[in-house]
Amino acid sequence: MEITGTPVMAVVKANAYGYGAVDVARIADEVGVDSFAVARVQEGLTLLENGIKKDILVFHAFSQEEIDTAVSNRLVLSLNGIEMLPKIECSFRKFQIPARIHLKVDTGMGRFGVFPEEIPSLAEAAMATGCIQIEGIYSHYANIDDDPDSPLNVIQKERFEKSLDLLRSINIYPAKIHCSNSAAAFNTPSSRYNLVRVGCALLGVNPFYYEPFPSYLQRALVWKTRLVSVRKLPAGYGIGYGQHYHLAEDSWIGVIPVGYGDGFRRMHDNVVLIGGKKIPVVGSVCTDACMVLLPDYFPIGEEVILLGKQGSESIEVEDLAERWHTTRADVTTGITDRVDRIYL
Repeated sequence: MEITGTPVMAVVKANAYGYGAVDVARIADEVGVDSFAVARVQEGLTLLENGIKKDILVFHAFSQEEIDTAVSNRLVLSLNGIEMLPKIECSFRKFQIPARIHLKVDTGMGRFGVFPEEIPSLAEAAMATGCIQIEGIYSHYANIDDDPDSPLNVIQKERFEKSLDLLRSINIYPAKIHCSNSAAAFNTPSSRYNLVRVGCALLGVNPFYYEPFPSYLQRALVWKTRLVSVRKLPAGYGIGYGQHYHLAEDSWIGVIPVGYGDGFRRMHDNVVLIGGKKIPVVGSVCTDACMVLLPDYFPIGEEVILLGKQGSESIEVEDLAERWHTTRADVTTGITDRVDRIYL
């Protein structure tokens, strides 16, 4: 908020990208974010049930049941198309509660929303129901976190501006206007309007794929465990399912209680940190455990870092994303619920 000078909508969908939605939302609430956003209705309900009272925008609500739940609990709906209107009217007949909505404009993402030229007719149809309050309008950049100079960024902004102009031409002025994700919020001031949506950057993850970790962010995640078994195995011994790895010499093999069931991907070149050094994971990652090739004996209980810093070495989200051939958000979101979260 201090950096952008703009109110922040904290995006805490997918369990706050794996960090823990309720705890992250509580902290974000304390520091003064304007509002929240989630992907699904149940995520919004979870926040409400845990004391979050600020506005919560739900990106995706499609079924009658989802819309009923959102309307009756005063969650803010993303109006992604005219086909939602009969369901919203049905909810009003049940609860006599107007639906709060943000209009969604598809400016180039090709996912949800309507084209800019369709926004006036959608807004007028929504107003004609008599049971909808248009509180905002938004869109989403497709390339801005990968390439700040992509021509599509300019095209999308122009399309969004067109949508705003078309709404003004029919005297509709949504109070909240937002187009920026984390990357645009920091690096594209002209896209901030009067609200920015910040998700991964809120959690200390670099939102830019084209430059190093920015100095104004602070990493906020360490994923650690401990050795639960240490054994010396003979040369030639096979390790793990499929026996794809055999020891070249007598070696110390450690076992950690983390596997792909926890979100640690089954890749062949994983490493962890033990004793301040990068240690290779050997054999196939199991559901609940994996094996590491120790350079020497370490006692059971020795700290193991899967994500974070130990001594002068570190394994960051960017490193795992590159190793696992995926996005940074996918790395953290994939850390499953059975991994304990401790907030300091």
